[in-house]
Amino acid sequence: MSALTYQPWLRTQGPPNGREPRMSLTLTFAIADLDRTEEFYRDLLQQPIERLTPAAGYPPVLLLLFGESAVLFRHSAALEASHPVLFQNLDRHAKGVGISLELNYTDLAPVSRNLDRKEHHLLYELRDDEHHRRELWLHDPDGYLLILTQDEDPCQRKEPPVERNRS
Repeated sequence: MSALTYQPWLRTQGPPNGREPRMSLTLTFAIADLDRTEEFYRDLLQQPIERLTPAAGYPPVLLLLFGESAVLFRHSAALEASHPVLFQNLDRHAKGVGISLELNYTDLAPVSRNLDRKEHHLLYELRDDEHHRRELWLHDPDGYLLILTQDEDPCQRKEPPVERNRS
């Protein structure tokens, strides 16, 4: 289960042109182990994940920033302690049901090699020739569905299109 939460330290500075409201979005993902999640996103997926403490007395969190949006990873126990009624049944359901997090890369090859080297299970890998796109589908350590994408220039492709199932 994931929760949408407002985080004041991620607040935007106001509308870009003074007229249009700006929206920021923070997705909060409940996780079992901060160290394991940090290693997965930083080392395997090569994402610039930050560990921070929101305020004195609060447990640390992990933060991935994407422009005006962010993914916040919080320990499940901390979420349950803050919101016991809402999260008392958190572990009874698959996390992130109906949600996928899509991360776009300029080059998926290094990430693909990392995943292969660590023998991380891929749900599948595909190339979409019509839209010149490559995708890797997998779960993170807590079961959240990730889609790693790369938009490709069809003139630069060196290898033939591949669609395979790595089950």
